[in-house]
Amino acid sequence: MRQYFFIFLFFSYFLFSEPIYKFQKSKIINYSFQLSGNISYSYPGSSEDKFDVLAKGNLKIECIDENEEYTLKVTPVKTFVKVSDAILEDITNSETIISNIISSTIIKMKKNGQIVLIKDIDEKILTLLQILTLLPSFPSNIISGKRWKQIMPALNFPGIPMCNLEFNYLYEKKDNISNIQLIASQIIKESKKDKNIKINFTGKNLSKGNFVFDEEQGEINNFEGNFSIDLNIKFEIPQSPEQKIKKKESLPIKLTLNLILFLLKL
Repeated sequence: MRQYFFIFLFFSYFLFSEPIYKFQKSKIINYSFQLSGNISYSYPGSSEDKFDVLAKGNLKIECIDENEEYTLKVTPVKTFVKVSDAILEDITNSETIISNIISSTIIKMKKNGQIVLIKDIDEKILTLLQILTLLPSFPSNIISGKRWKQIMPALNFPGIPMCNLEFNYLYEKKDNISNIQLIASQIIKESKKDKNIKINFTGKNLSKGNFVFDEEQGEINNFEGNFSIDLNIKFEIPQSPEQKIKKKESLPIKLTLNLILFLLKL
């Protein structure tokens, strides 16, 4: 009986992985990022509005506290932000200026990648909050072929309400490098309330991507993903005393984003 126990331990040692993120207070990690795509939306009785977006630059990640959890500060620098033909920011030639368009962020993260707290340091036009929640949060005793699900909180688009998005992850390991596929085939059907207004969401989230994670270094080497989200939004406004039925308005939204994130080794 004892030999079977040791055989089980032997195979468990080689089968199971415990990938963790490894941040150090003395080490700054830099990533380059690019977010590009288009957003289109229309209101009832109006023509469709469509604009292209491009945001790129570097993300400087500093570990400001290291205990059982990491406290990380993410600062966007050397950024370029363009909406259709309008350039909102171009500080690509500066090494020190912090973006005035994209917020800096504080993250509290467990070593397996589970985010405990995430918040913007300052409120700016664009935020990294939702994108950073896509980072893989590794289950315990993970093996190749393991799948799990993560929820990305509602994207922040000024003036446009959004729903939560679901993503499935697939873990595959070769030597010290693991590939984590991100796949979404979500039928969206969600409701929420904003004060006395009910908002109904229906649509599809068809997205895919791939993380490359260096388990020895405890760092993501790169990520590349394509996000395709088709969304219909319907507002239900309570009736006034003069009305006998509720007033309903619909807001169809089509959203397509392409995200590319690479690690820069300095």
